Amino acid sequence: MPIPNIRLTFEKDWRWAPVAFWVHVPDADAPGQWIPAAPVKIPHKGFAMLHVEIGPHDLVFSSPAQLAHCIEVLSTKPLPTSRQLSAGRGGTVGPNGHWLSRLPAELKAPRKRVQVVATLRAAHAMAVHTDGLSFRLPRADLR
Repeated sequence: MPIPNIRLTFEKDWRWAPVAFWVHVPDADAPGQWIPAAPVKIPHKGFAMLHVEIGPHDLVFSSPAQLAHCIEVLSTKPLPTSRQLSAGRGGTVGPNGHWLSRLPAELKAPRKRVQVVATLRAAHAMAVHTDGLSFRLPRADLR
């Protein structure tokens, strides 16, 4: 398994991660709540954003659920279309705005996708707490 080049940054809003809109759906029964749950803000820092570098590309996730979703989609053979995936979310955002349509074409090629999925799985193993709900923070970030 490849050792991924990963890092954490902290941002004011978790929703700017490309996969966030497609994974976290507002709960119609509980305003302000999300399914699955939205990332938790770290006091005095913000929201942890996991960056996984794959060649010159920086894939960014604000929750383990987003990382797991990306792994699941990219593992699918054949790769689903962004039209199919965006239809599952509902709403007015079309397939051209889906994270998969914005992913660089070289990362979607079948042979490269195998490597991308392996790298993302390794990043998941390194960066996600065993409860699967948050990213593991390096000791230096706990100050």
